[in-house]
Amino acid sequence: MHEGRRPVQDMGLEGKVVMVTGAGSGIGRAAVAAFAAAGALVVAAGRRLEPLDTSLQLAGLTTENGLAISCDVTDESSVAHAVETTVSRFGRLDAAVNTAGSFGPTSPLAASRYEDAIEVVSVNLIGMWLCLKHQAGAMSSAGGGSIVTTGSVASFLGHSGSPMYAASKHGVVGLTKSAALQLAPQNIRVNAICPGSTDTPMLRELYPDAAQLQARASRAPLGRIGQPEEAAAAAVWLASPWSSYVTGQALAIDGGVTAGSPAPVRQPTN
Repeated sequence: MHEGRRPVQDMGLEGKVVMVTGAGSGIGRAAVAAFAAAGALVVAAGRRLEPLDTSLQLAGLTTENGLAISCDVTDESSVAHAVETTVSRFGRLDAAVNTAGSFGPTSPLAASRYEDAIEVVSVNLIGMWLCLKHQAGAMSSAGGGSIVTTGSVASFLGHSGSPMYAASKHGVVGLTKSAALQLAPQNIRVNAICPGSTDTPMLRELYPDAAQLQARASRAPLGRIGQPEEAAAAAVWLASPWSSYVTGQALAIDGGVTAGSPAPVRQPTN
């Protein structure tokens, strides 16, 4: 190894302050663990404190290097308070990974409810905007940083079961790209991870039957559903100096689903 070259496992995040929203389960919980393993100081934010405390404990974090904050991403005062508390506790904010999301009920368009649509958009899109707004403000004061949003394969494809979920996740990518353009002069990078079917409590609630999960797995050319740790690893890379020339991108972590159909196209015969 050449002198001064960092080993691959060194992500350049030692001592950095990272906020993770939606940190009580799924990809958010995996992100807490991944950033902790990289040596970061981690703020776990979410609606309920008990699962946040569990995420910190599972990651081996203590009150010295971890903090749980109650935060409702649909409430601007709550988001502002979470960011302010982070800066007050650790002195700055270097990176953020925003994983809080809602799928909403599946139903035909004609039977869908206004209240459900508002809930999905409020969490997935308005909540993401509020996080970006306040996290970027804190990072700008500190000279820059990196924000990772969470889209979905439904950021690129339609979803017949929940059109508003797909619409909101399409919006996340548009918001990510637009924020990246605006914040680049402030040395703040903004990118999105877009997971496919990932083994989270949300997925298992949507598809409780083993046959349903297998059907989801069969959609991916790699033939399986993803693991939260795989999405979290991508978030760590995007938050780290290793991706320092990457901004405004939407990275699909989907086993190849958005690459196209794995089935060969049969040519007509004469």
